[in-house]
Amino acid sequence: MLVHGLGGTSAGIWASVADELGDELTVVTYDLRGTGGSERAPGPYSLDDFVGDLRALAEDLDLARPALVGHSFGGSIALAYAARYPAGVSAVVSVGGPVVLPEQGQKGMRDRAEKVESEGMASVAETVATNGTAPSFRERDAAGFEALVAILAANDPAAYAATCRVLADLDLRPELGRVSAPVLLVAGDRDGVVPAAAGDEIEAALPNGARRVTVEDCGHNLTVERPEVLVDEVRSFLRGRIAAQA
Repeated sequence: MLVHGLGGTSAGIWASVADELGDELTVVTYDLRGTGGSERAPGPYSLDDFVGDLRALAEDLDLARPALVGHSFGGSIALAYAARYPAGVSAVVSVGGPVVLPEQGQKGMRDRAEKVESEGMASVAETVATNGTAPSFRERDAAGFEALVAILAANDPAAYAATCRVLADLDLRPELGRVSAPVLLVAGDRDGVVPAAAGDEIEAALPNGARRVTVEDCGHNLTVERPEVLVDEVRSFLRGRIAAQA
């Protein structure tokens, strides 16, 4: 199950990744509440809402122990799900998924929520996309960068703001000790949301540790910047899990 993050959609964020993984695995994607084809549920939202949505979808599809692959806030959702339903997850891949934001990041999320509510998504879309990608990506794939800006700009401001506030309040640190599934942590070396030090803290808090992969010259939006690297890492990790369970 692929879980996108703040401002994304399943089609926009996971398109090439889902296609490649689908050659070997059964892949489920969905749009978070308030995004893409999902209902624009009125806020405020909570982390419980997003975890509950994922749980309901897994149950509806009779997925007893899915592997969860989440990007950004989607990685946060995946880790929270694994902590709350430890018997209901076979593996977790968190791609730049924060467990808590620093104080400056929390304020930034609250400020961004207020900005999009008053000025619309166009006021932040390009800045968010720029801050989330490496300069090399913007230079080599201008069309890909503009597509990312367009995905962000198309968000419903109220739903986006409600999700920003969930991220501002996020703190999974008390829950990580309940994660029993194997975990893969993937991040770009230029990721400002989950820098290396934050990844170290997440790994140390997980009872079984984690496999770590750092992608060179890559920002936060690894799913669009280096999807081929992510596909290879996810395949390798999940193959190992399948072999271990066989």
